[in-house]
Amino acid sequence: MCAVTLTRSVSSTTTVTIASSNSAVTVPASISIPSGATSTGFAVTLSAVTSAQTATLTASTGNSSQTYSLQLNPVSTGTPSLTLGSSSVAFGSVKLNSPATQTVQLTSSGTAALTISAASVAGTGFSMAGMTLPATLSPGQSATLELQFDPTAAGAATGTVTITSNAASGGTSTIALSGTGSAASTYSVQLNWAAPASSTDAVTGYNVYRAANGGAYSKLNSSVNQPTTFTDATVQSGATYTYEVMSVDASGTESAASNVYSASVP
Repeated sequence: MCAVTLTRSVSSTTTVTIASSNSAVTVPASISIPSGATSTGFAVTLSAVTSAQTATLTASTGNSSQTYSLQLNPVSTGTPSLTLGSSSVAFGSVKLNSPATQTVQLTSSGTAALTISAASVAGTGFSMAGMTLPATLSPGQSATLELQFDPTAAGAATGTVTITSNAASGGTSTIALSGTGSAASTYSVQLNWAAPASSTDAVTGYNVYRAANGGAYSKLNSSVNQPTTFTDATVQSGATYTYEVMSVDASGTESAASNVYSASVP
């Protein structure tokens, strides 16, 4: 309740117009001061505000006017807070061009809604996904931030995720990132054999056949392999291979298969 007070009583009913400079403060358009009175009260309706504001009330009658300022403050309904599932993520050793992924939970742990307005990642090879920002989380609600390390060069790497929110403890939170890029292991199988001791047809070269993990055999060389050695550089880690060699004469006819050689790649 507010009041308009005059410096002296009025001899007849006087109308005073009232105005507010802020839409959060609603006042009557005018009030009447009865004859012989020096003041009268009027009701003011206040709406909730989200930030501190000032409203100016103006009372006018005739050529006279007076102003009065009201300070409006937001009503606290709780405190937003952000809890990180982890403040650091270590990817360990990751092979080049073989991305590794880890996740971090972001939890609204306060008593008011948490708004995550932005997130950024710094550091070579590091990236993030899994969230659309800005995002608002109710108290107790969580979101998953997906982090990835995809090294393109061997060696140690570090990075940082910076999260911007309205958490009462501070506007930014950080997650430290680390990982080491490691070159992929390269394996090969070296084969060698003895040329036939005697043959009715002259040997012009050899064909090398391979089967992977018990599968069917397929020829590895695109043209006749002339030396009695062969390097298979297309093997994969963790696989087992068996090899057979056949000699080839001038007409392209193959001999019977040699003994089988088996190799397991670490």
